[in-house]
Amino acid sequence: MSESESNDKKWTAQATTKLMSALNRADELGGELRDYLQDKMANDPRYVSARRKLARLFGRSEPPPPPPARPAAAPPAPSPAASSPAVPGAAAAPAAAAKPKGFGDPAIKAQIYGKRSCPWSGRAISLLERHKVDFDFVDLEEPEHEAKLAPLTQETRQNTVPYVYLRGHFIGGFNALSEIERLGQLEVALMSKDELTRAPAHLRSVEIVPRPNTDEVAPAELAPPPGSE
Repeated sequence: MSESESNDKKWTAQATTKLMSALNRADELGGELRDYLQDKMANDPRYVSARRKLARLFGRSEPPPPPPARPAAAPPAPSPAASSPAVPGAAAAPAAAAKPKGFGDPAIKAQIYGKRSCPWSGRAISLLERHKVDFDFVDLEEPEHEAKLAPLTQETRQNTVPYVYLRGHFIGGFNALSEIERLGQLEVALMSKDELTRAPAHLRSVEIVPRPNTDEVAPAELAPPPGSE
């Protein structure tokens, strides 16, 4: 072996050792450096020539070039909502407009929106208590409930208290509640939807008609007897 070939072999071995060490280090540093070095081995004439000489010296065929570097993954495309510029002060639009909730709650047997000072409200409370009906009472004279009066008037088209709801349905004031009791419909009016479904047919056919008050009329029992001054 000539001195030139010996030097070439020595240089090639050193270059290969350094290159492999660099590749191992590249694995630690990350894929980008490894891909860069692999690209250099595949395309740099000096490394190509060294690889061929090394293969001839050891009697091996030329090794295949390393695989090309993998292209960097493209970032995911932004969604239309994310790419849209934000408008300062604009609130996010809800998925669907929420249906406004009224004052009637089907989960409660009876609700009375009235005033402690109103005789109509007192009569409505007494009627329900007489039948041992669980009910909720909201005093519209309390400061925290005063704001409910205008929306109640708009929802019920009634301008007097009390506002009586049975199983979430507005039925009117005291006179309407008293009429439902007189007709024997109070039991049906207090049934939940499931209870009414299981009730006999003659009870399911009962229709509770709202009877809103439009005038301030004192209860009959408070009216003066005929002929009195």
